[in-house]
Amino acid sequence: MNAWLLLECRCVCPEAAEAARIAAERFGELETAGEAMPFRLTFAERDTEGYVLDVTAPLEATIGAKRSRNFIAGLGELLNRLLAAADCGEEGSVRVTPGLAAGLWEEVPQIRDRVHYMPGHFGNSFEVCWSGEMRRYLEDLALAGASGYGDWFDPNDMPDPYNPHVYHSTSMFLWRRKKEWLAYSQQLGLDNVLVVTPNIGYTDQMRPEWVGVRDHKLRVQGQVLCPSNRAAREVILGNQQRLFEDLRRSGIQIAKIVCAPYDDGGCGCAACQPYYPVFLQLVRDVYETVSPLYPELKVDICGWWTSEEESRQLQDLTEGAARDWFGAFQYSASYGVFALPDDIRSKVGGMALGCFLHIGFSHDRRDVYTKTGIHSASRRIQSVLRSFAAADCRGFMTYNESFGDHFNAFAAGLLGWNTERDVREIAEFYGRMMYRLRGAALRKLVDVLLEMEMLDGSRADEWTAALRAVEPEVRTHEWQEWAFGHLYLKAELMRLDEIIGEEPGESAVAAMKERLRLTERLWRRVYGFGVLRHILIPERMLPDWYKTYRELESAGEGVIRSGVMADDA
Repeated sequence: MNAWLLLECRCVCPEAAEAARIAAERFGELETAGEAMPFRLTFAERDTEGYVLDVTAPLEATIGAKRSRNFIAGLGELLNRLLAAADCGEEGSVRVTPGLAAGLWEEVPQIRDRVHYMPGHFGNSFEVCWSGEMRRYLEDLALAGASGYGDWFDPNDMPDPYNPHVYHSTSMFLWRRKKEWLAYSQQLGLDNVLVVTPNIGYTDQMRPEWVGVRDHKLRVQGQVLCPSNRAAREVILGNQQRLFEDLRRSGIQIAKIVCAPYDDGGCGCAACQPYYPVFLQLVRDVYETVSPLYPELKVDICGWWTSEEESRQLQDLTEGAARDWFGAFQYSASYGVFALPDDIRSKVGGMALGCFLHIGFSHDRRDVYTKTGIHSASRRIQSVLRSFAAADCRGFMTYNESFGDHFNAFAAGLLGWNTERDVREIAEFYGRMMYRLRGAALRKLVDVLLEMEMLDGSRADEWTAALRAVEPEVRTHEWQEWAFGHLYLKAELMRLDEIIGEEPGESAVAAMKERLRLTERLWRRVYGFGVLRHILIPERMLPDWYKTYRELESAGEGVIRSGVMADDA
């Protein structure tokens, strides 16, 4: 196969420089069996809140915008149309009707904030990946219309990188890597967002005189320092001061922080009860500590595990001391949520509203996080986003824990521009871009990808056969070999679970062993996992039959029990 188009690119404004670079790379990936033809692409400044795509000839177009990220989103739509034209315009290896239909289209996002929060921690994909993988991943989401990228400098399991006791600690390596991702996000024109769990400290700060009281009944977990302890509070604020000073000196722009009271965070001691007012005062102190470094900084509050009473306490803060710097309350749309509540305004009052949108599962939590590979939830996501207008919800921050969420993040970005966009058309764009498929092979893969959303294991045998049939035509980018692997393995794992059943006996041991072998292949060879931590407990990411398997195999439990806190923690 040869390059289909020889790009002749003219960039007449500096804000489009990154879009032009990405265009040169992505156009080089468009292939054909025929001869290459020139494509003339111009990037020009235009007064619009989104982008304007102006196609003046089958192989000539102009993308107009004001912001770097909107030039890239416009490029994404151009690539979508070119890939669709190549699909329609070729029969076998003979090109019939190449190029684009002429016309002018202006696209403005319906939803203002389209942020993807992808914390690199717990040993997940975003922690173990390297530069080439993450740059490509962020580019994909920018092409799909993202407005921002978020991360969390998670201190759990980490020593203080600013007070080192070793030559090169885990946190020193990861903090530098996170800054690299934020710098590239900035280069793409995305807003950088940081999640802040204020009272989580480093491992070497868990001193008896500072440590908080953990209590699952009070939703307190993680390496908590007690905010009501004066010395511990100085440590808490010092941690934020050093981190944001480092970010500032590294040239990293931060548009917003999102503060979360729980998971991780909180303190169960008597002096910290009730905790939410303590948390809100801590948020004020954190803002006052870091805002001199970032004067334009806004603060969102994450609604994960937040009660209605706590929401009312937040309203008081936003109408008073936080009036000038409060951003939005992010309502948590997690398991079983397909729309914002009809009465949400009665709960949050006049606060600016956003959404913390969990996309790390498909239709329901059966495949949450990294249990079985790719997550497909475009219809669920669309349902939630369609409810935003009635609630005056201004944006979302998707929550991701693995590369398995790539399709969902891609779909969410595009739906943020147009909540009524056809999810099948989105999946076809995804299939053409990620797998370089077209025609019947593309349609088969898209059928499987969309059908997987409902997690109907009785269809898994069909899915496996369909994906096996299209695999010879699949071509993924060198940094995204996981893209087809986690789709195919999801079908295989679900197929084996159907064979094993809910109450397996010894006759199912062979299928169990094959299922475990393929699970290891998914986690190690496809996602590259090594040491997993926190919520990523391998035994808990396996089906219910795994307990039976261990009994049949006479596997001992030992004395280490992941997921169980000590009584005196």
